[in-house]
Amino acid sequence: MDRILSSPDFILPDRGRRFLQFIVNETLEGRAAYLKAFTIATSVFGRDASFDAMNDPCVRMAARQLRSALERYYLTSGSMDEVLIAVPAGGYVPTFAKRAIEGGTRTEDEAQTVSAAGVSLPEKPPTEPPKRESRLPRWIMITAGMIVLAAVVMASFTERNNTTSKQPVMGGGRATILVKPFATNEETRVSNEVLSGLKNEIVVNLVKSKELVVVTEGAKTNADTTYTLQGSIRLEADDVRAIARLVRGADSAVVWSSDYDVNIKGRSILDAQMAIARSIAAAVAAPFGAGATSRPQE
Repeated sequence: MDRILSSPDFILPDRGRRFLQFIVNETLEGRAAYLKAFTIATSVFGRDASFDAMNDPCVRMAARQLRSALERYYLTSGSMDEVLIAVPAGGYVPTFAKRAIEGGTRTEDEAQTVSAAGVSLPEKPPTEPPKRESRLPRWIMITAGMIVLAAVVMASFTERNNTTSKQPVMGGGRATILVKPFATNEETRVSNEVLSGLKNEIVVNLVKSKELVVVTEGAKTNADTTYTLQGSIRLEADDVRAIARLVRGADSAVVWSSDYDVNIKGRSILDAQMAIARSIAAAVAAPFGAGATSRPQE
């Protein structure tokens, strides 16, 4: 867990990190049976005894964001971790799967998960090495599972094949992305400073990718941009909500879209702005990174 939290590839707001720490620690202490929405909301998110999960989806949204962040981590810097932490859909009790390393090739033991009582992972008898014929099916299953996991993370970037689309103009062999200011409305508007700050934070994080050329409005290359990143942001009670989408310049097709929710109760809206910007930039840049096997259709 400490390795995950310290990784730059684990992109999640502070409350999401506290969420992960809480459910892991509670499970290891044998209190997994108490990991309900009410317990998490009052212990992690500062909600009081009047919390109603039906009317306040903060725990569900945080769990969804945590699952996505873990998927991205295990596809990047966590691809060689020996222990996998997951939060199965439909609940908040984490599971732990142990992977063994043999001769530089990673094979997965039988799925060993921590039960609701917090039982430690059992160890296989040292006198019974796994038979070779049983390893091959497990390796095939692991490979297939990783492919499916990668497909889930990258699916939002993938568009139906369109053989009539024009080949986009690339900047020196790299995709060019135009970042536009996010829109807002009068009823739930955020300040111009937040709008400007969100755009600038996205640009700062995107330019870290050597596979992208990032431009802003007014640049001479606007007419030749491969993609345009645009979206909207609004403030509703204690939640900052943002929607981002990536539009292909060749035919104006939306090739990726996602929404982000950050609770700002007891914290600065600037924290939410930075967290949203990092998440958007990471999602947009991921398919263009070194060794990426999937990217928006061009």
